[in-house]
Amino acid sequence: MNNLCQANIEALNQLVDLINKSKTIYKTKTDATASIGEHCRHILDHYRAVQKGLENCCIDYNLRTRNSAEETQFESALDNIEQISAWLNNLQQSDYSDVAVISEICLDQEQSETLSSNLDRELLYLLNHSIHHLAYASLSARNLGIELPKHIGLAPGTATYLRHKEAS
Repeated sequence: MNNLCQANIEALNQLVDLINKSKTIYKTKTDATASIGEHCRHILDHYRAVQKGLENCCIDYNLRTRNSAEETQFESALDNIEQISAWLNNLQQSDYSDVAVISEICLDQEQSETLSSNLDRELLYLLNHSIHHLAYASLSARNLGIELPKHIGLAPGTATYLRHKEAS
């Protein structure tokens, strides 16, 4: 398995840890951000966009399943995380090289841009995007009194910095 697939599985495992520690507040919204369930659905939507997009080498990040069961039912989210992790575990990157990526770019009107990319780049994007939303969701959980492991939502570069700082 490729390092990027493994890193994404590790990020999804963080999401599982977050959900398991936050079941009692999974649907709770705070002033600062969306609920943990909404962040979870958003993260998973991006993985599904890549998974579906590889069928025709065109990844459309505009395709989302807002208001889906995984926003309010953590069991649904956990099932979908398991499915996506299995997909990543079995992904043969040699089968894919170049892909097109579609994403909206404008707030004032519907306007999308199509760009050239590749699967490695999109796996890196998924990783960074997931960590970003894990950080927001973990902040919400912590603000609501949930104790979480320190690594949830921590960027790999920040983890390296902290290890170096601790070693010196």
